[in-house]
Amino acid sequence: MLMAVSLIATGCGSDTSSITGNKDKVITFWHCIGHDKTKNLQVIIDKFNDEHSTAKGGDGYSVTAEKLAGDYDSLHDSVKTKLNAGYVPSITMGYPDSFAEYIGTGGASASKILKLDDLISADTTFKTGDFVTEYYNEGTGYQYEGTYSLPLYKSTEVMYYNIDMFQGTTFYKNNKTATYGANNAVLGNPTTWDWDTFVYVGKQIQAELGGSTSDFHAIGYDSDSNLFISQMAQRDIPFTTAEGKGEAHFKFIGSDGNPDAKLSSFAQSVYDLAIDNNDNKGTVLVTKGSYGSYASDLFKKKKVMFTIGSTGGSAYNEPNGAFTCGLSSVPSYNNNKKYIMQGPSLCFFDTKDTAKEKAAWEFYSKFVSDASLNAALALENSYDPIKTASYDTDNYKEWTSLGVTSEGVDDTSKQLQYRIPNLTKTLKDNYMTSPVFIGSSAARTEIGNIIKYAKEKGGKVNDAIKQAYTNCVLASTDKA
Repeated sequence: MLMAVSLIATGCGSDTSSITGNKDKVITFWHCIGHDKTKNLQVIIDKFNDEHSTAKGGDGYSVTAEKLAGDYDSLHDSVKTKLNAGYVPSITMGYPDSFAEYIGTGGASASKILKLDDLISADTTFKTGDFVTEYYNEGTGYQYEGTYSLPLYKSTEVMYYNIDMFQGTTFYKNNKTATYGANNAVLGNPTTWDWDTFVYVGKQIQAELGGSTSDFHAIGYDSDSNLFISQMAQRDIPFTTAEGKGEAHFKFIGSDGNPDAKLSSFAQSVYDLAIDNNDNKGTVLVTKGSYGSYASDLFKKKKVMFTIGSTGGSAYNEPNGAFTCGLSSVPSYNNNKKYIMQGPSLCFFDTKDTAKEKAAWEFYSKFVSDASLNAALALENSYDPIKTASYDTDNYKEWTSLGVTSEGVDDTSKQLQYRIPNLTKTLKDNYMTSPVFIGSSAARTEIGNIIKYAKEKGGKVNDAIKQAYTNCVLASTDKA
């Protein structure tokens, strides 16, 4: 039994000042985790609070978790609102783009969040080498040198596909053992595909089914931003840099004022796939920017055959027995395997209370990042744990064993939440991140708006890229 995974919450978000009798010793943790996903967070909080309870001779510090919003963007907005009103938490979860704003541009000494290096070096039990390298290093990539955040749990993107529908096509039956392209991808086996094979198969499927199935799209991609950022990295197309100030951060427009030629070509190919034309019999590729809603919605309705989405959002693609769902890594350009790393981290605010900051640090170092506790927390939320030792814990092994057959291969009859960790543990060495700076959040948003802008501009892709660039520059507040 997965005891740590099944423990019941005891009031996450309640005011634990009643436990300590001293609000000055309450460590406030702001988050956006859904109530049904907080069981193991509360297990961690209860363990910390119990150890520090004055009834057991502890120092009286306690953690209270407060849900501010239901998603990361709204959480960021709520944190800014509360900070402006004078409220300062000890800890908040979020993404590095948000944390960069809390750090600000006034120098490291003016940062609203703590530089953690002194706390790290003073803690002899805390070993940075225990973490998955890319997860830990993300917290050192801010505008000032040092460590400003630490991982909570992480995710990536994978490809979900409707096995029943795919294997029922004439294309599959005629080509299931045939190979395609320079990498000899097997057309009947999506786990072998590179990006060009993926697009080729999508076009063939669309030609076969697009004329007979209403609102059908062979391929879906939930995040326009991730589509562009991943493919730009794989194709060596410049995107952003942490160096410089203002417009110097954004590299996808050349010194001549024109979009990078490779970006222009790729964006045109995406536009041609995503916008209805006579060749496509409806669109081959559906994205939120081209369609207006997430591909996962269409996938569950059998209106999309192959879709790419977050592992953290696997529930949105779970067919619940309506069809057999296949899993694969995301097809990459020329097999240059670079996958988006997602998932929240934690930052620690400057509360002007050194003792409380040390207690908040202990909450993370001893409890949140504990290999077994973190594994249970991450898996409950469909994410991957942050320490290498987590992958050898009973929690992790018991959970992931539910996603494989007795022969140890992916069991397509089981729910995605149990199957995905067996795939993602093979991908983590190929994760990538984008530079973080004031305006990096806008860059992520704007690069994902290219198809939407191109639609508004009648297909003028270069004009769409220029608009995205202009909006990025306007949003950058660290101008020279």
